[in-house]
Amino acid sequence: MGRRHDVVLEEILRTIDLAQNAVSGIDKAAFDKDLFRQLGIERTLEIISEAVRHLPDEMLAMHPDICWADVRAIGNVIRHEYWRIDPTIVWRIVLDDLPALRAAVDAMLKRAGT
Repeated sequence: MGRRHDVVLEEILRTIDLAQNAVSGIDKAAFDKDLFRQLGIERTLEIISEAVRHLPDEMLAMHPDICWADVRAIGNVIRHEYWRIDPTIVWRIVLDDLPALRAAVDAMLKRAGT
C-alpha cells in the first residue's frame, strides 16, 4: 500500500521549511564556509526528491511549471555522485527553486484536502 499523499505533501513542506530556514539570515559567503550546513541542506533536497517519488504522476502533472524529473533526479545525484555537488547550485536551488516548489506542493495539499 502506498503512502497517503497528504502526509507526503506535508513532509515535503516541512523539509522545504528546514532548507529555507537553514539559509535564512546568511549570505552566500557564509554558506560556502559552512560545510555542515551545506550537507544538511543537501539532505533536505534528498528527502524532498524521495518524497516526490511517492506522488502519482497525475498529481504532479497539475503543476507543469515544476520540472518534477529534476526534483526526482537530484536525490540520486546527491546519493551516488556526492563529489559532484556544487554548493552554488545548492544555494540557488534553495533560493530560486524551492519557493515555487513550495507553492505547488501547498496547492496540491489544499486540493487533496477537498
